[in-house]
Amino acid sequence: MQRRMLALMPLLMLFYSSAHSQDDEWAMDDWGEEISEESAFTGFFEVALGARLSSDPVISSDKTLADLRAQVQWDKDFSRSSIEFTGDIYYDGVLDQTRVQIRELAWQGNLGALGDWGSKFDLKVGQQILTWGTGDYVFLNDLFPKDFQSFFAGRDDDYLKAPSLSAKVSGFFDWANIDFVVTPEFTPDNYINGDYFSFFSPIFGNNIAPGFNVKQAKSPEYALRIYKSINAVDYAFYAYKGFHKSPSAFNELGEPSFSELEVYGASAITTFASGLLNVEIAYYDSLEDQQGINPLISNSQTRYLVGYEQELVKNLTGSLQWYVERTSDYGRLQDNSFNPIFEPNENRTVLTQRLNYRALQQTLTLNLFNFYSTSDDDGYLKFNVDYSPVDQWKLSAGFNVFYGEEPYTFFNQFEDASNLFARFKYYY
Repeated sequence: MQRRMLALMPLLMLFYSSAHSQDDEWAMDDWGEEISEESAFTGFFEVALGARLSSDPVISSDKTLADLRAQVQWDKDFSRSSIEFTGDIYYDGVLDQTRVQIRELAWQGNLGALGDWGSKFDLKVGQQILTWGTGDYVFLNDLFPKDFQSFFAGRDDDYLKAPSLSAKVSGFFDWANIDFVVTPEFTPDNYINGDYFSFFSPIFGNNIAPGFNVKQAKSPEYALRIYKSINAVDYAFYAYKGFHKSPSAFNELGEPSFSELEVYGASAITTFASGLLNVEIAYYDSLEDQQGINPLISNSQTRYLVGYEQELVKNLTGSLQWYVERTSDYGRLQDNSFNPIFEPNENRTVLTQRLNYRALQQTLTLNLFNFYSTSDDDGYLKFNVDYSPVDQWKLSAGFNVFYGEEPYTFFNQFEDASNLFARFKYYY
């Protein structure tokens, strides 16, 4: 992390020098603490437990979640900028480890100190959580890190989005708005690696749980979004340069690795009938295997998403999504694959359904989300209920169930990871 912080120092120095190039009175009025608002500490304590619904032959523990967690949030506002901090310290009883995670430690402000042109730009630099795109639990152009181990274990949905040490510049213009993100050192997903859940290995033909960590690339990542609203339709165009976020490739020694990736895409979202309609597309250009002949590297893909959400009756909201991954050069993939039977379908299709119901004056929320792949004949059902009759505490419980026919398909490889979970959170 220290190396990545140093890579962001030129941006911090640019801000510092521009702010102090004005006279002292101006600096006190716009950057001094005398006019800042009161800072405050908030946060929560949480206990979370989870257990498998069936045993996993390659993982001895039945526990999937055993957290004792404390989170601290702090922010400081100035007239033109702010500093935000969110940090967690928790004991992970599954791995018997105490961990610290800085989810946010960032400065954000307008660059008006650089002149009139600077007033059109905002800068956020530091540890932060980033997201964009239109999918619900489905990510096409959102190439920021995710934590799928937390998601499968039943932690709060907030933990699906993982932090990265990045600099985000946002520009606001009449013709469009722009977000440009630089992450000096590639930040991968917190992918399934065998620590909590086993996964299918096409090499061995069964599930394994090696508990591995892949040495990540030291190269930077770049992400761009250009967006604008025209006639009540929100349009966006995206670009990304970096690496696959999970180690889906293998090097010449047969070790998992991150392969280079460029992504280009677009999305639109608008009101339709009584709800919201969204469409999104992304092309994943696998730079190290553009011909699709290397069985050790993922082929390029085109990904499509169409979604619709609306209130069905009072307090009950429903949504549907249709998602497709179309693999390029599929014939070459089959011809060169070591195990063609284990390769995904040329067109992997997933349908998702969500039902969200609020009751008891919004203090009780029931949420059911189902992924079902028509091409793989497998799926993943996630249910969660939250009860919070007062502001001071919330009780949550639910389950994650994976199902399917074949042990090697995307969702059904986690059949033995199916689990029940419960969480109690106290806010202070």
